[in-house]
Amino acid sequence: MSASSMTHDAYTVAWICALPLEAAAATAMLDKIHPSLSQPEGDNNTYTLGEIAGHKVVIVCLPSGVYGTVSAATVAGQMRSTFHSLRFGLMVGIGGGVPGANHDIRLGDIVVSKPTDVFSGVVQYDYGKTVSDGRFRQTGMMNQPPQILLNAISRVQTEELLGGRQGLSEVISDTLLNMSAELKARCSRPSQEHDVLFDASYDHPETEDTCISCNKRHLVQRAPRTSDKPEIHYGLIASGNQVMKHGKTRDRLAKEHDILCFEMEAAGLMNQLPCLVIRGICDYSDSHKNEQWQGYAALGAAAYTKVLLAVVPVNQPRQNQAPQKSSWMVPFERNPRFVGRHDQVNRLIDAILSKDRTRKMAISGLGGMGKTQVALEVAYEIREKEPDRSVFWIPATSVETVEQGFMNISEHSGLQDVTPMNAKFRVKEFLSSEEAGPWLLIIDNADDNDMWMNIGDSSPALKSCIPHSKNGFVLFTTRNQQLAIKLVGPEIIKLLEMGEDMAADLLRMSLIRKDLVDDDDAFRLLLHELSCLPLAIIQAANYINETETSLSTYLSLLRNQETVMVELLSQDFEDEWRYADINNPVAATWLVSFQHIQKLNSLATDYLSFMSCIDPRDIPLSLLPPTDSPIKQRNALGLLKAYSFVTGQSNDQSVSLHRLVHLATRNWLRNNGSLEKWLVDTGKRLEDIFPFASYENRMLWREYLPHAQFLLQSKEFHKHTRWRQELSHKVGKCLYRDSRFTEAYALFKPVADERLNEYGKDHYKTLSSLFWVANTYRRQKQWAEAEDLEVQMINICRTMFGPGDLTTLARMNNLAGIYRREGRFLEAEKLGIEALKICEAELEPGGSITLTTMASLAATYGCLRRWADAVRLQVHVVQTSKRVRGAGHLGTLVAMSDLGYLYLDQGRLVEAENTFLQALKLYKVSPGPLHPEALKTMNNLAATYWNQGRRVEAANMEIEALEASKATLGPEHPDTFNRLRFISNIFQRLNRHSEALSMSEAYVRMRQEVSGPDHPDTLAAIAELERYKNYLRHLQSPSPVGGDRDSNPAPAEISSERLSSANQQDIRRPESGVFSEPLLLAGLKQAGRKSSKIESEDNDDDVD
Repeated sequence: MSASSMTHDAYTVAWICALPLEAAAATAMLDKIHPSLSQPEGDNNTYTLGEIAGHKVVIVCLPSGVYGTVSAATVAGQMRSTFHSLRFGLMVGIGGGVPGANHDIRLGDIVVSKPTDVFSGVVQYDYGKTVSDGRFRQTGMMNQPPQILLNAISRVQTEELLGGRQGLSEVISDTLLNMSAELKARCSRPSQEHDVLFDASYDHPETEDTCISCNKRHLVQRAPRTSDKPEIHYGLIASGNQVMKHGKTRDRLAKEHDILCFEMEAAGLMNQLPCLVIRGICDYSDSHKNEQWQGYAALGAAAYTKVLLAVVPVNQPRQNQAPQKSSWMVPFERNPRFVGRHDQVNRLIDAILSKDRTRKMAISGLGGMGKTQVALEVAYEIREKEPDRSVFWIPATSVETVEQGFMNISEHSGLQDVTPMNAKFRVKEFLSSEEAGPWLLIIDNADDNDMWMNIGDSSPALKSCIPHSKNGFVLFTTRNQQLAIKLVGPEIIKLLEMGEDMAADLLRMSLIRKDLVDDDDAFRLLLHELSCLPLAIIQAANYINETETSLSTYLSLLRNQETVMVELLSQDFEDEWRYADINNPVAATWLVSFQHIQKLNSLATDYLSFMSCIDPRDIPLSLLPPTDSPIKQRNALGLLKAYSFVTGQSNDQSVSLHRLVHLATRNWLRNNGSLEKWLVDTGKRLEDIFPFASYENRMLWREYLPHAQFLLQSKEFHKHTRWRQELSHKVGKCLYRDSRFTEAYALFKPVADERLNEYGKDHYKTLSSLFWVANTYRRQKQWAEAEDLEVQMINICRTMFGPGDLTTLARMNNLAGIYRREGRFLEAEKLGIEALKICEAELEPGGSITLTTMASLAATYGCLRRWADAVRLQVHVVQTSKRVRGAGHLGTLVAMSDLGYLYLDQGRLVEAENTFLQALKLYKVSPGPLHPEALKTMNNLAATYWNQGRRVEAANMEIEALEASKATLGPEHPDTFNRLRFISNIFQRLNRHSEALSMSEAYVRMRQEVSGPDHPDTLAAIAELERYKNYLRHLQSPSPVGGDRDSNPAPAEISSERLSSANQQDIRRPESGVFSEPLLLAGLKQAGRKSSKIESEDNDDDVD
């Protein structure tokens, strides 16, 4: 091949120099100089091309002034990316010698790296650790010089002994003859008198440039050499990023490792390129540097290199052997249990076989979702559809497996002269050519962003090694969608969870005992618990098969304590369609992804850790730990989404964490010893931002509630008493506001008991907890418990704060409310009068607690049917509240509604209607028409309309209140589904039975979901529904002969007197009057019943 037709692949020897003087000496050794070649983008080196003894040599010099191991590694990496056929490298230049008794090294001598029992020929003396005795120990290993060069060294030594070939001195002499005068002057050998060695302990004067002024008494006396020929030494060369110029340090390191020479570049090359280091000695690695010898030393090293290359066999490039018709390189058999994913498989096959579409795609998705199995099925279907297409498979679990994959492809494809260094580029070049024919390359588990996009300056990113051809197709599988976008752009198929039917097929096919699927409930529930994740299904089936466990038993284990579930999902299992070196269990499968995320984005790691401590569903972004930049938050969440750990909601204001990833993350944190730390941090965050339990904040705290509840249920968090108690109170108050009294009690009571034991009954924290326990007792109609606790607290408050304290009076009003609920009206009156006298004696007349006390007493008078006293007091409350607090104040509006109710109870319907309308008009201004109190006023107005015979208006008002209640309180709030019941009753009376029945059934379903199947209210609702169905059957039955359908009427009605009394006492309507109009009125009035502000709000704002 002529020099003008040379290509990059013709060059097989890399000659690397650090200094221009060294490069000049190297160039002088070339037998022929070749013209330059173009270079790819990204290769910034400058090359000299030529030939020595038949070897095609490329010479490169490090950038001017940029020396050391890193610079050498960078240059070598760029060189390899351009010259794909390099067999080995030669680092040639000057170095500092180590004189000593064992090695008589003089200036101008040559040192050649040679492996020892411990080292590869080069030791990086500034990269390692100092052990206990102060000695240096290198960490990591470097590659040895290639065997072909070690063999050549032996051949050179043999030839030298025999005197057969041209020797080193002859090459030096001949080269000097052909040099320019200037270069010859720099490279000629100085006289022996300039070779001086000072004692290691004697340092060169810092102010002197030469050794003229150095004290000659410190010279080391050595016998003169009888010949000017340079000696060649073979042994260990020390490499580092700084010039060695200290005699004592030189000797210490040399003694420890038997070092012959110090230099600065070799350590950066040994693992980049099979390499031999050749150094001409120009100084003694001490402070007495001697530049006179640099030219000759560089020439000597270059001359030795030429002598060495003369005995290295030249590999004649051979034409690539014709590849097989097609290659099949797939590590797995076809999976007979592959199910579903037909749309994804067909889309990929269409893309592969089409000539007009993109030539690369990626399958992304959560680990364990079945990406490898989809790719495997695609490979086998392509083999069936197009047998002439080669199919190659590279596992990308590490750089090493990728490199081995390329080597395997080169072997399958019949490529020659392929080495580990050039395999990727040779394969890329081949597959990008027409010669390769049609092919499919599957790169599985391409998850590591650094590996594919940025390995480092010394090695090109693996992305650059991907072939491109109109006949080929590259398919990646990856957990990292961000990486997928970088590799293939938008051509991504994202695998989501299997549908239930598809997951059922997979589980059914994976079980040995097919009869197990007959337990349909357990079968479906198990799929739900496993989130229809294919890997989890396979693991479960494997465990069930091995242990002969039933589905229901396995399901119960999954639903056991978290530690049991983790243990179950950590059981390893054999799977011939997964890599042997990859963890199979669900609990471990995402560990690699966790580590990638840790490396890429610390904030994403923090978010993942935080989210594992709360409920995984619907996590508001406002709940996450704060960051100083919304961009940082988006980037962190974007990475978690890229790994399919989280999914964003449509409003872009919340995310959900995959349920099994949630479990695995907690296990990961637990194993790392950091779960408890994150639980405490999460508790602090929630306690800090959890809003006050007011109506205005209800949307926010409803979003936060499930997450706080999840944290509070965590056993590891339980022992952190302070944060748990504070958060329990905040959460309990919100649950209380949502009428979830049982859940609220479960939080308040343990805290109250703990504080009672820790602080005693007189501490303000204890009282705060007891107040809320008492409130939940009353709301759950546990009157005896409520009364007992209220009496205790009144006595404590009187002692601590005095009888006129707001807290004491609030508890007295609450106790009066309990008396009313129990029908003990005279006791309620007595207590109410006592409280009012205290208010009038000690407090401002228009104060909030005074007005509340009056309203409570007015409610008691209403129960006693002392209407004049009740109305007089309530009118006073309304007027005073308007004057003091304003007409639009919530307290004023509630007082107006209470007054309207008193009118309604007396049958003063016009006054009741006007009062309710006036209140609703004010509600529209503030706090809003959807406020819960406004909805209760609407109920009262509907009751008024009904009693006036305006039944359609009553029905419309109730329907409006129901829709508003759904929007404001939620469909599961007790007020909402109670309204559902009342509207059903209205429709019954309007003979709209189809709608009434539908609503009655919905009410029963809601009761079962919210209260539980065995709750008294649920059982009452079921009985009520059954009676209504019986009534409808009666209406539809044929009339008795000679009789009348109405002779079998609905259950008897309750008289107005009994209705009034029952309603005032808050007694449930008797079941015998379910369909009577008066009883319906009672139900409507009960829905809007507000006897006083103290009963509606329980003075909750006062107790803290």
